[in-house]
Amino acid sequence: MIETATPQVTPHSASRTFSHRDLSQFGERFALDYRYPENASPTDILSGQVEEFSFRPGMQLVRSDVEVLETYESRSLNPAPLCLVVVLEGQVGLSLGSQTMELSDRTVATLHMEQEARLDARQRCGQRLKVLTLSVDASSLGALEVTAGLQTRGQVWQLPDYLAQALTAPRSSPLWLEGLSLQLLSLGLQGAEETTAGSPVSPRDRRRLADLRDRLAAEPQHDYTMTALAGLAAMSPSSLRSKFKAVYGQTVFEFLKARRLELARGYLEQGYSVQQAAHFTGYRHATNLTAAFRRRYGLPPSQLVRR
Repeated sequence: MIETATPQVTPHSASRTFSHRDLSQFGERFALDYRYPENASPTDILSGQVEEFSFRPGMQLVRSDVEVLETYESRSLNPAPLCLVVVLEGQVGLSLGSQTMELSDRTVATLHMEQEARLDARQRCGQRLKVLTLSVDASSLGALEVTAGLQTRGQVWQLPDYLAQALTAPRSSPLWLEGLSLQLLSLGLQGAEETTAGSPVSPRDRRRLADLRDRLAAEPQHDYTMTALAGLAAMSPSSLRSKFKAVYGQTVFEFLKARRLELARGYLEQGYSVQQAAHFTGYRHATNLTAAFRRRYGLPPSQLVRR
């Protein structure tokens, strides 16, 4: 699914109980094979909400908030070459070839899969599961200019606090989720590139960089300088520039700008004016926000303000 279009939501968003037949229908649509190891003929499997968002051709997000009534397993028969599984609450076991992964609260698996790969997942009964699954097909990877070779590999990483809070927020319009999904995709790909290339950044400096990035994400409205940020990270300005770029694939101020625009978009969708959104996110003038917003999203911020 990756052209510029209004995100579409399927009608599965109401809270309900999902039976064996319902999961079989999901399986037919998404090439999934479901199994029930503890009950050969179960009736009700899940209770809660499942929503599907098609942001653009080749890119799909499935969001689940369910109670697991019956332990079930699933196998992807025709998996996308790139898939991110985000567990916000609960536990999910994954198996990709000989590699096994256990995901729990606020962990993410970035999965690169060859066409013949099979991804197995196991969800145990008696738990609440909040899971996001972001799938991207080969054509979409090309449109996004992802050049890294795809191979069978799974990488588990911790979801940053600011992104976890955004994903669990009660307000989550399709446009909001699209922006968060692109952030997830960017973080997942950056992590894979770090593993492949082998970054010289030490674990201690990675923790310092992560703390700094979380602070910028939580408080993007302040007027930061490179000298002040370097002091917060206990590095020299030149070390901060190079190490932040090596770990996250963008400069400190590129990250800060993206976070400000993401936050401004959220304020606009809530009904705040362009002037208010600019003030809340650290822009001195509304015209500066308007110019940056148009460059990033292709439309003026006033177009998102609720009437």
